Amino acid sequence: MEQNRYFPLEAMNWFDEVVFVLNVDRITWANSKAVAYFGECLDSSIFDLLIFDKGSKLVEAIHSSKNLEFEAKIFSPKKSAWLFFSLAYIPNDQLLILRDLSEKKHIDEIKSDISTLMVHELRNPLGSAKSIVSQLIEEEDAPEKIKALWDLDKQIERLERIIQQIEYITMAQLGLYKPRNQKMDVKKLVDEVLEEVEGLRKTKSISIESKVDIKTMEQDSFIIKTILKNLLSNALKYSLENSRVILEITEDHLSVQDFGIGIPDSEVDKVFDRFYRSPAAVKMASGSGLGLPVVKHLCNIADLTIDFETKHLIGTKVTIYF
Repeated sequence: MEQNRYFPLEAMNWFDEVVFVLNVDRITWANSKAVAYFGECLDSSIFDLLIFDKGSKLVEAIHSSKNLEFEAKIFSPKKSAWLFFSLAYIPNDQLLILRDLSEKKHIDEIKSDISTLMVHELRNPLGSAKSIVSQLIEEEDAPEKIKALWDLDKQIERLERIIQQIEYITMAQLGLYKPRNQKMDVKKLVDEVLEEVEGLRKTKSISIESKVDIKTMEQDSFIIKTILKNLLSNALKYSLENSRVILEITEDHLSVQDFGIGIPDSEVDKVFDRFYRSPAAVKMASGSGLGLPVVKHLCNIADLTIDFETKHLIGTKVTIYF
């Protein structure tokens, strides 16, 4: 066929995707996968064959000869079910290609359900614990015990924030998290993160120099907080004892700079790979190798730009541009 002269049609029978060759809206050829999903369909109209709610998009693309990609639920007669497909129409070759995403969507839903259940099961006992602590504070008279209870209450609040971050990170990894820009108190956010990394900072006697030039910013608070915590944690882990870390936040960027072990030039390309840790990093501190990959992933979904500078045995600076 003229429109497929560059690729043998029979070879498409080996594809995992459903493939239709069209003449305007008429099906002139369908691969074996198409038959497995939709039955024999030669000379049928593609609009009669495919039952879905976004048919007008395909009609417009075919009649205007425009490339088209979108996702939709389509009924499969042979599977007797509504399935989730990605569709691509290629007008130059008059090809309509469908990829079944149903299994992936189902797995993502299961993961999301597990994450939601886990978060729910953790939040309930924490809520009860917080209520009990509040009651004990009201009934207690001894200043030392009241202080201890307030410290406990503070740790419960910290656990609640961590659980919320677990929920958001899971959603982000599944592609379910949509950034929600809102006005946030920058000093409050920085103070919360500094409190969470205080144990690590204190252990190594590292000073953190904060240079915060703004009071508020319009960003997603979860994303900025998670990025800042990961960058500070990394900086502290891979800094020498009694050294310093510089945190800077301005209207157009956030940066964290350390004066630690740095990364050799030969390994810089791998720093954003999941689970990657340089040999020197493995010797220096424990970790998962997910800190920078998570930062990069969050930057991608929030449309932020990340810049990474490092010199071996001198230090590292990571800058996030808003």
